[in-house]
Amino acid sequence: MSDIALPATRHRKPRGQGPTRRAEILAAATRIFLEEGVAHATMRRIAAAVGVSPTALYVYFPDKDAILTAIAEAWFAEFLAALEASQRSEESVEARFRAGLRAYITFGLSRPDSYRLIFLSRPAGRDAALPCESIAEADHSFAILQRGVESMIAAGHFRLGAAEAIAETIWAALHGLTILLLDQCDHLTTSGDVMTETMLGMIITGFR
Repeated sequence: MSDIALPATRHRKPRGQGPTRRAEILAAATRIFLEEGVAHATMRRIAAAVGVSPTALYVYFPDKDAILTAIAEAWFAEFLAALEASQRSEESVEARFRAGLRAYITFGLSRPDSYRLIFLSRPAGRDAALPCESIAEADHSFAILQRGVESMIAAGHFRLGAAEAIAETIWAALHGLTILLLDQCDHLTTSGDVMTETMLGMIITGFR
């Protein structure tokens, strides 16, 4: 399943299509970054895929880093909305916590291309995939996870411990399963839903 949709044509587009063109640039860049690698992709290549001149592309984005950041911002904005919605659907502390963890995996699987790009790609000269710490929605998303851990500790469902360290460990588990289901599902005999619920049970039991 792919979360990018590119226009069929590659001819130059007329003026007056700003919002649509920006979305097309992000979709084309996502595909090219995944196919060629961020380090090897060029602004000229992205412009050609969209059907605009390189000069026109620079009107929307000054460089590849700006495009990467825009892709991440869009993903995290949607993810934050889904995460917040999951917290409104349950009443108990543990049910809300489980719902938030489940929402991470579900949303990651629903946006596979963006997820791979944000969390696995490495721009040239960087040690990390993307500067997510500069994206407010990314910070807010992790804060929801950490507050969930704090609530589980306060309610006696988790043993005492450093909430941030526990939250980061749980994120590592969620990320690992998401990538496994995205790219290695052919090697699994267990369904993704069963693996998700089994892992959530392991997390709850492990920190109890």
